[in-house]
Amino acid sequence: MAIAPRTAPILLAMLALCLCLTDAQSQKASSLFAQAAQSTLDRDFPSESISYLLLDARSESVIAERWSNPEKPIPVGSLIKPFTAFAYAQTHREFPTVICSGQHDSCWRPHGHGRINIAEAIANSCNAYFLQLANGIPLERANVVLTSFGLPPVAAGNKSVTLAGLSSYWRVTPLSLARAYATFAREPHAHDPEIFAGLQGSASTGTARAVSVAFPERSVLAKTGTAQCAHTLQGPADGFAVILYPADDPRIVLLTRKHGVTGATTAATAAAMLRSLEAGQQ
Repeated sequence: MAIAPRTAPILLAMLALCLCLTDAQSQKASSLFAQAAQSTLDRDFPSESISYLLLDARSESVIAERWSNPEKPIPVGSLIKPFTAFAYAQTHREFPTVICSGQHDSCWRPHGHGRINIAEAIANSCNAYFLQLANGIPLERANVVLTSFGLPPVAAGNKSVTLAGLSSYWRVTPLSLARAYATFAREPHAHDPEIFAGLQGSASTGTARAVSVAFPERSVLAKTGTAQCAHTLQGPADGFAVILYPADDPRIVLLTRKHGVTGATTAATAAAMLRSLEAGQQ
């Protein structure tokens, strides 16, 4: 039986160990790991303002969770953007370079991002870039791609704003979304490398850069989103973050939502959760 090297992160080593066991042993080990993960997150992140789904990226099974109704569709803002980029790549040979002027172009950043390419647009979640990208995607192609990942289709009347992450009408269940990211991460060679560069850039220097503070020595994929609040007690927004860990062979998908903040703020919480899981498994 192969044992993961001592230098490997404990969290991933335990998951790798499960693959080396018999089915019965693996099920028992996975159950023990899930119990430990759930206990760690319950202890260190008890706030009801934090919702999360922790998935095994390969099996898409839920390891730990706190989400009142993970199968209720909710708006998720910019978390649609990597799938938009993938849809664009199906009908175009290369991605454009766009000038983002800020609020004038419907971007969240007041003064804009200037000249920006696809990797930078994903990393910085540029609305102006994705509005232009969405205009060049046929509705049918967009929906073929979305449904292939288990995501709901977009409507013709608000196609561009939805694909740019600016619509509150397009809604997806948190469980479906986390599994879509798991599927995406398992097939890196089937997707444009610039998209993955954008997800890495998000975690290192972009809207999810808080992740690189928690994991300065490792490469992680991440994406943030800010959407209309879906809680009973309405807040200004809900912040979302997805972390795929590690970047070169994702084993963990962590989808986190935090009430009343932006996606960038939620990314810091999600990174702290993953760091806590590592510490809790040692």
